[in-house]
Amino acid sequence: MNKGFGDIPIRQIDEIQKQLHLYHNIVYHQMKGMYAIQTPVKNDFFTLILFEKAEGKHVINGREYPIKDMQLHMVFAGQIHHWEYKSTANVYQIFVHREVFERLEGFMQYPALVYKKKPVTELSIKDFQKLVREFQDIRDELRSPSPVMNEIMYSKMKIIIRNISRQLQKNGEYFDIYESHPVLFDFMSLLAKDFKLERTKKYYAGILGINANYLNVLCKKYFEKTATEIIHSHIVDKIQYRLMMTDEPLKDIAFDFGFQSYGYFSGFIKKYTGFTPKQLRESYLKKGNE
Repeated sequence: MNKGFGDIPIRQIDEIQKQLHLYHNIVYHQMKGMYAIQTPVKNDFFTLILFEKAEGKHVINGREYPIKDMQLHMVFAGQIHHWEYKSTANVYQIFVHREVFERLEGFMQYPALVYKKKPVTELSIKDFQKLVREFQDIRDELRSPSPVMNEIMYSKMKIIIRNISRQLQKNGEYFDIYESHPVLFDFMSLLAKDFKLERTKKYYAGILGINANYLNVLCKKYFEKTATEIIHSHIVDKIQYRLMMTDEPLKDIAFDFGFQSYGYFSGFIKKYTGFTPKQLRESYLKKGNE
């Protein structure tokens, strides 16, 4: 586990793979009994957690969520989290390599921002058991590898993602947002497609056929961020991933994301992270556990 800035360890998926001896980009793990991650960590992968029987707390990006029976928790790559539960627990986990998850994002009914805003979902026994079965199907594939294993596990993950979207849809608050203001969904979908080329709210508002200030008002009301903050946050997240997971020259990354000069690119990243692209990459280098 590597140290990032602020002494937050970065937990990488290859550590999980080595621990479990499962060298695949989708990994299943089941835990029983008491367990704690008492030191905050930042994962470089997406995690789904099903708590069948547990009591405790889970802190995700500084917000504390109570751990209860029959819950689904989501932790996105780059988020900082830690947990502690007190009872004899039964916990199912799926770890997904970030590149695989980026392909799966297209099957989410809502933008990732909404899922991050509501990372914990209460489940009925029926819905919980349905998700457990999908988790265990992935476990069974990992136990008995076949030539089509990767395709089967990817298909199972698509089913899981769709089920999660249906669970979120049951929350009237978020469903009503997109029923009442479908332009927000269109904005996030357009951003996912055009973020490398366009970074202004005026561009997205123009394509959507609305006033830029109106787009800003909607984003502030429902996402608690301005449209520009949402755009820039999305871009910075994608750039951080490239810095972390590839050894591409920094100037090539800057050009690929539509920056006309490396100086502007470096200043943009430093403004939002506090560090230059070079410093960020150095923080992600695998130099052994610290």
